[in-house]
Amino acid sequence: MTSLEPGQQQVAAGSADRSVTEVIVGFLRETLGCDRMFTVPGEAVLPLVSLAGQTGIELVPMRHEAGAGFAAVADAWLTGRPGLVAVNRSPGAANVSIALDATRSDPAPVLVVMGAPRRGQDPRTGYQATSPEAQLGGVAVVVTVEEAGALPKYLAQAAEALGATAAKAVVLVVPQDVWGETVPSSQVGDHAPGRAAAGSFDSAELPGEAERTAAERVRQAFTAARRPAVVAGRILRRGPGGSPSVLLDRLARSAGVPVLLGNKQQDLLHNGLPSYAGDLHQATHPATRARLADADLVVFLGSLPCEVHLARWYSGQPLVTVHPEPAGPGEHLVADPVSVLEILAEAEWTGQPPSRQEWMDGWRALECELSQAAPPVRPDGVDFGHVAIALDRCLPDDAVVALDAGNFGGFVHRYLHIREGQRLLSLADGAMGFGVPGAVAAVRRHPERTVVAVVGDGGLLMTGNELAAARIAGRAPAVIVADNGGYGAIRTQGARTFPGVDCACDLVNPDFVRWAEAFGLEAERVSRVEEVLPAVRRALACRTGYLLHVDTSRVAAHANFDLPTAAAHAPS
Repeated sequence: MTSLEPGQQQVAAGSADRSVTEVIVGFLRETLGCDRMFTVPGEAVLPLVSLAGQTGIELVPMRHEAGAGFAAVADAWLTGRPGLVAVNRSPGAANVSIALDATRSDPAPVLVVMGAPRRGQDPRTGYQATSPEAQLGGVAVVVTVEEAGALPKYLAQAAEALGATAAKAVVLVVPQDVWGETVPSSQVGDHAPGRAAAGSFDSAELPGEAERTAAERVRQAFTAARRPAVVAGRILRRGPGGSPSVLLDRLARSAGVPVLLGNKQQDLLHNGLPSYAGDLHQATHPATRARLADADLVVFLGSLPCEVHLARWYSGQPLVTVHPEPAGPGEHLVADPVSVLEILAEAEWTGQPPSRQEWMDGWRALECELSQAAPPVRPDGVDFGHVAIALDRCLPDDAVVALDAGNFGGFVHRYLHIREGQRLLSLADGAMGFGVPGAVAAVRRHPERTVVAVVGDGGLLMTGNELAAARIAGRAPAVIVADNGGYGAIRTQGARTFPGVDCACDLVNPDFVRWAEAFGLEAERVSRVEEVLPAVRRALACRTGYLLHVDTSRVAAHANFDLPTAAAHAPS
């Protein structure tokens, strides 16, 4: 094989062989179905970026690799296909790692193509030559293209991980001197992954023996239980329109089993249905956790019984987990949860005792009580519950909400009722900075839909500069900023654990209205409850981007609790 300089991507005219760059671009387009690439380009990945743009993959230049990674996660969730990122060498790998870490809690088929130093570089003396395996091996499947002749094998490995039921993030590492090498046409034709592999990103396979066995075991467990519950997870959603809402509701009504939604998965089931019992997150209401503690069986379907899900209610109740890679306490059933749900939803359920309907009705009564309680008027700013209620009232049926991490999210979970057709994009691992790049990805993917980023003042200044990437397309999301002058969630924990001690949670912020206007967005500031509803309407009606800066009460730390008194009155 002939080694070419990175810029020499095309092989000789008339040759049947193809360059590594050409084969990889073909793999991205034809096998994975990628049509968009989020990137902070660099010299080691330029061969890919330049050829991808020439062949019809839309290039989205981002301002930071973390923002590019978050945008790719959101794009993968919205399309059901792998989200694509291109980054350069070890600094780019380090910056994108936060998004890859998030996919460990929230499965998402994200492919990072990383341009690496030339083969043989000493990681100590080479320029930006830190080992990708050492950097990212704990958060993604790292596949390094050591030689052009083995490229089909490497791509097949990447496709398998991306197309798994519990999708894995993949980092495809291409040394800078490999891009121009040629791959014989015989190897590409015989061994490269074909277009059929893309089907695994869109739909579940037909139920197999493992799925039928798992469904029967769950059926037996439900039948024997008096107070069962289901916790549904992200793996139940397949493809861009693959909502499991109808199947979950059918199972709940037939079997008399309330459905709770896993951490940050509030859009899996229409929140207005009688079967919806609430969702579990880091600060689920104590009444919900207490009722869950009274269950005599909890089935995790497409989700894991993780620390967030079990916190403050689990005391040894029987648990059953249906997952391709189950973990945690309880019984493990290795199966595709989508197929298992389909079997259970279509099954005949008879002979349920009247107490099961009472159990269902009690869950629904509690959820209605919590979500309809009016938040109070606060003396030091707007209780963010009023903003969530305004969104619930005004969001259209096709809205996409990208929710960042922070205590303000508790108000959204409690007061915003997600309907069929709406999407809530958020990270289960609690990483800050997803909101704006997630919304940017959504508004570029669906410019016809209303897209809202809900973010705190801390998260906004981590990745809010990605609004520049939205403006390139002439369309930007609405951004609603909960500004309580600090890292609110950590401030609360610090006030409880180390009362009276400065935990570095207070922030001095810029004028967010002027900041947004510098990006070309319309913007306004809201400080009183009566201003909230008309301001939210203006923000949602603007198609070119709007920032709503909400002076949020410091006292109203969360939808379910206030900040401890001493910390609430401490100077900011």
